[in-house]
Amino acid sequence: MVDAYAVEKSMYVTYKNRFGRTMDEMKMHKLMYFLQRESLLMNNSPLFSEAFYGWVYGPVLKSVREEYKGCKPYNSPANSLKKEEQDLVDSVLSRYGNLSSWELSTLSHNEYSWKKSRQGLALDERGDRTLKLEAMKVDAARERAERNTK
Repeated sequence: MVDAYAVEKSMYVTYKNRFGRTMDEMKMHKLMYFLQRESLLMNNSPLFSEAFYGWVYGPVLKSVREEYKGCKPYNSPANSLKKEEQDLVDSVLSRYGNLSSWELSTLSHNEYSWKKSRQGLALDERGDRTLKLEAMKVDAARERAERNTK
């Protein structure tokens, strides 16, 4: 598995190079979620070990939250990704990069893993439950089935 920070930095830099602008924090959380799901879909294993949390607007990585508290996110050096890992980043940006943060949030609300992490919570309650990897695998299998019908 890869260090989550290295993946986040690659996502951030690749997005900036491709779209000519930086991304906001919400978009980073959601793109990282879809990247992890893509790794489960393609490789049947997670790309990184950090857990997502089921917050009000969708899956959240606490490391992303901490990074965006600073003035210049992802400004420090990070190890580069292997070609296969970078290919996953590129694939997710091709599929989801043009969507707004709010569109990505809405998509993430359709995910079984997020819904399961929110069970018993009020709609506006932050919550602090992790998205279980097994539930994310269900989301990956559902996405694989959807793609196969197209």
